[in-house]
Amino acid sequence: MNKFLARGAASTGHRLIAHTAPALRLLMRGLLLTAAHAAHAAGGHHAVDDASILEPGQCQLETWADRTTDGARSSAHVGPGCRVGPVELSLNLDRVRSADTTTVTGPQVKWATPVSDSLSVGLAASAALQDRAPRQASRTLLLLGTWQPSDSWLVHANAGRDFRPGGLSSTHAGAAIEWQATPRWSFVAERFREGGGDYGRTGARWSLNDAVNVDISRASGWRGGSPAWWTVGVSWVWAR
Repeated sequence: MNKFLARGAASTGHRLIAHTAPALRLLMRGLLLTAAHAAHAAGGHHAVDDASILEPGQCQLETWADRTTDGARSSAHVGPGCRVGPVELSLNLDRVRSADTTTVTGPQVKWATPVSDSLSVGLAASAALQDRAPRQASRTLLLLGTWQPSDSWLVHANAGRDFRPGGLSSTHAGAAIEWQATPRWSFVAERFREGGGDYGRTGARWSLNDAVNVDISRASGWRGGSPAWWTVGVSWVWAR
């Protein structure tokens, strides 16, 4: 196994431990309860996805909640997924609240492969359906790339398009840099373009163990003019 895949296996882990810190259990329960009452990238809630997928026989569950600093918009997400043959299949479930409330669901398929010890490439395709007209909110196709220049640094890049009803489409792209500061802590900075806007995000990830990660980030418009938003997420991986 090359060092890129070895790092991915270590970060995803194998089984969720039976005993979890009380504060983390409370956070997990709150995020899951919010998403369960709703029925909604790669890289958890980060917009720039990495070119890696789960190991054979693994599944994962990603959850997060976000809110703009002015309180005008919030959302909750739950996304189960499993490795099936050469691809990772996921289902995205989101509940978005702004002037009204919208439920968005949709599948995602992701493929990735290493091309060298330090470089991996992939492809991700997803669709989003909403509970109001038009039913088909969007379809997204992305090319993915991840480069690992050293054991502590990763660079991710995405390039693709969002396709919307009526023949409308827009650029969906971005780049991110990730620093593994300690075995438990990593930090991410990304710039991305989606929905016709340019944004930036910085965040931190704490690994409780090889299976459970907790993320927090702050994102905002690259040129200002729109409210920033905070996101908190929990994800874990297990062997089925």
